[in-house]
Amino acid sequence: MEMSSAADSPQSPSVTVSHVPVSTQGRTAVVTLDRPDAGNAMDTPLLVQLTEALRSLTADPELRGVLVTGAGRAFCLGGDLRAYHQAMSDPQFDAVAYGDRLTGLLSEVVLTIRSLGCPVLAAVNGQAAGAGFSLALACDLRIASRRASFHFAYGAIGASTDAGMAWFLPRVVGHARALELLLEQPVLRPPQALKEGLVGAVVDPADLVDAGLRRLEELAQAAPHALRSAKRLLDRSLSTGLADHLELERADFAAGVASRDMRRGVTSLLAGEWPEFRGE
Repeated sequence: MEMSSAADSPQSPSVTVSHVPVSTQGRTAVVTLDRPDAGNAMDTPLLVQLTEALRSLTADPELRGVLVTGAGRAFCLGGDLRAYHQAMSDPQFDAVAYGDRLTGLLSEVVLTIRSLGCPVLAAVNGQAAGAGFSLALACDLRIASRRASFHFAYGAIGASTDAGMAWFLPRVVGHARALELLLEQPVLRPPQALKEGLVGAVVDPADLVDAGLRRLEELAQAAPHALRSAKRLLDRSLSTGLADHLELERADFAAGVASRDMRRGVTSLLAGEWPEFRGE
């Protein structure tokens, strides 16, 4: 993987080639990892572009959901091992700096995903390996194609986890099971991923993106403030004492009471109608 950013090199592919196209489907943004010939492996240009693409979505007040998927047969094969192997042949190769730069870029992607106020859904269309698996876990929701597979992959190259794998996994499957999985590192096929709670649904490949869009549109019927609050409170619940957490809930609830959406919701409920929440 090249460790120079787009800003460092005007000849970088990230300047002329978009590896992360973003399209809009209704109130949902579809973010696609688009290096299919490389299994959507994450090199520097892709990581920089992915962070930029995700950050750009925060400026859209009408956005109600984000769907992340991969082009071609893979969701994401993790870091670009071919580029790493090539870089090792350079006598001046600084492995520590390389690893630090790589994980820093991965961290920016993960933190940007977690900062989005709307639900983020990973539509896992094929192999999700290593940091690609972590990327899926960083999303709020996951659905998988019947052709998908989940590979921890780190043990196969003698690496430790990155991109939040050891943080997200116990929050999804529990601490004891997460430790078993990280020690054993099995390949998880869709039925087992569903059983483990890693994905919420398994669908036919042709229906994957549409199924994800439908799920996000269902969630878009809720008040945006309520969804943002749910994400924030759950993220902080495992590191916050009860008294502090109650104060966070209190502040969020008070803010909701002051919103037009909550007034609209109460009025509609009492009238026996479903409210149209507008993010106000």
